[in-house]
Amino acid sequence: MLAEKFWSKDRFPVVYENDEAKAVVVDMATFEKVEMILDNLMNREAEPEDSLLRSSGLLKKLVNEAQNTPPSGDWRAELDEL
Repeated sequence: MLAEKFWSKDRFPVVYENDEAKAVVVDMATFEKVEMILDNLMNREAEPEDSLLRSSGLLKKLVNEAQNTPPSGDWRAELDEL
């Protein structure tokens, strides 16, 4: 079974130019959530837990588990809960 990526252009309206996808359209609430997530990622300081996850091999295990877990049936509701 193939899992669909969470952030995929297939989940949003696509703007085409000359039959080529040029952009996706998101509502303001989704944009603000993504903007906040990206801002937090860009402005965070390194944490000791990051090094521990990376050096222990646990990070690879978590990534593999996430990639092999089927997507949520109602990801929008779960995202709203965050």
